[in-house]
Amino acid sequence: MRRQPTTCLFCGRNILPPEEHTTEIGQVIYGKCECGAIYVCEPTGHNQGEALVDAMFLISPKGIENVEFGVNFELRERDYDYRTHQYVYIKNQLFSGRLFFIKHLEGGLQEEMQEKIKISKRDFISLVEKRDFETIQKASVQNKLIPGWIISLSYDRESPTSWKAIEAMGHVAKAYIKVRDLDTLRTTIRKLLWSMTDESGGIGWRSAELIGEIISAEPSLFEDIIPILWSQREEESFLESVLRSIIKLSRKVDLSNYINFDCKELENLLHHENDNIKSLSALLIKTTKCNIKIPEEVKKYPLLIYNNGNLVEVKTEEVENFL
Repeated sequence: MRRQPTTCLFCGRNILPPEEHTTEIGQVIYGKCECGAIYVCEPTGHNQGEALVDAMFLISPKGIENVEFGVNFELRERDYDYRTHQYVYIKNQLFSGRLFFIKHLEGGLQEEMQEKIKISKRDFISLVEKRDFETIQKASVQNKLIPGWIISLSYDRESPTSWKAIEAMGHVAKAYIKVRDLDTLRTTIRKLLWSMTDESGGIGWRSAELIGEIISAEPSLFEDIIPILWSQREEESFLESVLRSIIKLSRKVDLSNYINFDCKELENLLHHENDNIKSLSALLIKTTKCNIKIPEEVKKYPLLIYNNGNLVEVKTEEVENFL
C-alpha cells in the first residue's frame, strides 16, 4: 500500500482531516479548504452515492437541483484512508474509503473546447505527424478513443511519430483538465500502469513517459502518481522510460517532495551497462540533493532526445540546452 499526504485536489493546499458535523441533512464528515472547496469523506465505501449527495447539498444551500457538474460546479475525488488522513493507492485492489471535493466554478466550459470535431484514427495519425495539437485537443474532448490511439502509436522509440504521440498525450491531458474531465485521465493512467505489470496482456514499454506527460499537464492533480511512477523503475525494461519521464517532471515540481531518492542507487546507475541509462541518471542526479560526481566520460555520451518534432543526438552535458 502506498500512501500520500492529503492536499486539496483543486489548489494543492494541505487540508485538515474532515470532521463529523451535524447539519440540516444529518451527520456529515466534511471539511472546507481555504480555496472554497468542500470535501466530504465516505470512510466505508458502501455509501459513496450518499456522500456525493451530501457534498452537493453542502456546496449549494439552495438545493442540489442547482448543481450542474461541468457547468457551475466541479467534482474531484480520490481513494482515502479516514483513519490516517492519507490518500492511498493499492495496486490491483479496490480501496474502500473515498474523499469527494466539490467547488463552485466562476464560469462554464470553454466554448472553444465544445467544437464538434469528428476524426478517424487515420486522420488522427496525420494530425500527430503534423503536430497539430490544437485540433487534437478539441477532437479528444469529443472522442475518448484518442488516448488509446496515442498509446498504440507510442511503442517504437526509433520513430519520430512515437515521440510526437507522447507529446500529444500532454496536450490531450490539458484538454481534459480544461473541461474538467479528470476521470478519463485517471482511467488512462490506470490502464498504463496495468500495461506495465506481468498480469497485463501487453507490455507498455513507454507507458512511463505517457504517464509523465499527463502529470506534467497539471502536477497538483496527480501528486499521488509521482512516487508510483518512480517505483516502476524496478522493472529493468521500463527504467529508461521512467528516467525520461521523471526528468521531465523535475522541470515542473520539486521531486524531493514526492520521492526519497537513494543516492547510492543513483550512483550505481552511472555504471549501468546501458549508456542511455548512465546519461539519464546523470541528468536526474543534477535535480536531486545527492552529492555525486558525474564521470567525465558520461558527460560526453551521446543521448537521443526529442526536440520540437525532431530526434536529435547530443552530448549528455549539453542536453539541458534542449530541454
